[in-house]
Amino acid sequence: MKTTAPANLAARYERDGFVILPDLLDAEECDRLKVEARRVLDTFARPKASVHLHMAATSPLFRALSEDPRIVDALRAVMPHGVMFLSDKIVYKSANKTFATPWHVDFFYWLNTRPKLSVWIPLDDATADNGTLTVVPGSHRRDWRMVKKALASGDFEYEIAGGTWGDGDVVTCAIKRGSAIIFSDRLVHGSTANTAGRDRYAIISTYHAPAPDEPFDLDFPARKVLVEA
Repeated sequence: MKTTAPANLAARYERDGFVILPDLLDAEECDRLKVEARRVLDTFARPKASVHLHMAATSPLFRALSEDPRIVDALRAVMPHGVMFLSDKIVYKSANKTFATPWHVDFFYWLNTRPKLSVWIPLDDATADNGTLTVVPGSHRRDWRMVKKALASGDFEYEIAGGTWGDGDVVTCAIKRGSAIIFSDRLVHGSTANTAGRDRYAIISTYHAPAPDEPFDLDFPARKVLVEA
């Protein structure tokens, strides 16, 4: 098995708040996961859902992915206090779902809980025109807030407050399917719009250091310690 944890992985993660692992899964694995994702979406998800939670709790194939040694090997390098799987979700962008994901920081959605990181794996080649991940390197070292912004429709969305960045600071992560991006829950990130007219599947799994359960954790039935502290 090829190594997924080069010697400088931890240093790059500390510097940038994210790291790309190329070719973690092969094409056959991606195809199997896509078929399984479609089955789970058709069986358990809301009609026309673009996001579905708890894949590892529903599917043995996604459970195996959440604790795959290739992923855990890389996580060991950036999580010196142990590795615990918390949750995962499939994100599906169809040819008819062209929206971009707005800039955000994940920790806002789990305030006052322990730090976390996520692993983003596209099951289709991820490009600038089909909704790939965009990141602002080094933004994990700043304190950000997210505030409500009213929309003309009467709805609202959240936007980031606490600083700005320029277009030249943004990295658009065009990567082959089966590659992985590990990123901090304090990293500013989003996605491009899917204008390619093709479906795109990605699985996002979230991890933290082992510790006694917090109330927040109890909503995630598949959590499991993978590397002891």
